[in-house]
Amino acid sequence: MMISGEISVRASVSVIVPSFNCARFLGEAIESIIAQTVPVSQIIIVDDGSTDDTEQVVSRFIDPRIEYIKQKNAGVSAARNTGLDAARGELVTFLDADDRWRPTFVERMAGLLTADPSAVCAFANFLRFDHETGRRMMGQFQYYPELRNMPNRIPENKAFDTLVSCGEFPAYTTVMMFRRALIASLRFNTSLKLCEDAHFCLQAFMRGAVIFTDEILADVRRHDGNASHDVGEMVLAKLKALRALDQYVTGKHVAAYHDRLVKAQVDAAIHRIRSGWRHYRECLSIPGSRRRKLKGLVRMALSAF
Repeated sequence: MMISGEISVRASVSVIVPSFNCARFLGEAIESIIAQTVPVSQIIIVDDGSTDDTEQVVSRFIDPRIEYIKQKNAGVSAARNTGLDAARGELVTFLDADDRWRPTFVERMAGLLTADPSAVCAFANFLRFDHETGRRMMGQFQYYPELRNMPNRIPENKAFDTLVSCGEFPAYTTVMMFRRALIASLRFNTSLKLCEDAHFCLQAFMRGAVIFTDEILADVRRHDGNASHDVGEMVLAKLKALRALDQYVTGKHVAAYHDRLVKAQVDAAIHRIRSGWRHYRECLSIPGSRRRKLKGLVRMALSAF
């Protein structure tokens, strides 16, 4: 799925780095921005109420493009929104403080958007790696098998319907770049603690064409401070993010949205049933009344319908 050819980059790029107690990783993230083959015009570090030495890490970089903003802790969505308010570039992108870009990320993403003025965003592939062991995992696109049968450019009239139907939404902001003029009114939903990126990106997909490449252009760190490793929690969070889209989806996109919302509801129901059966199996190992356990089995079976 690689898009080949030399593409010139003529647009200014703002990078937003939200950071909360990520001083131990932040330096690497900033270094990866500075090392880009095509320089960005603005680097916005939003310190979301950190209590570590985040400010000291930022102060080590003498670069006029860096703008440091400190705010009271309000969550990653609020931090990204602060960055969006401060962004001046024609294109805007996000890098989580514990991740890092490969040197050609900006060149590739900005190049694709420059070449296609109707595109609202471009995104790429990434690898996860374990912080403790350095072990590398497979590329993120393994979770988006639907992309294999799609053209690299999805036109505006099909972008939302096509991407909302994916089992996993391709909405990882660390490898996405947006045309700021087309998302000027968009902000992250601060009531969502997980899947806030999916909520934001799915709205963006309604505003222009979407371009993607399977080139691996970032490394995403797995560590003990990541937001969630709980699959069940993510299933419920995805449903909540989709429900929060209801007021924004209109016209031609409604059918695809409702179809995906049904799937999310079923996924959540299955998760709850599986969770319940797990607890029931655990109760069988506890010494106690067989009659009580049998009655519990009946109650569990009835709750599944």
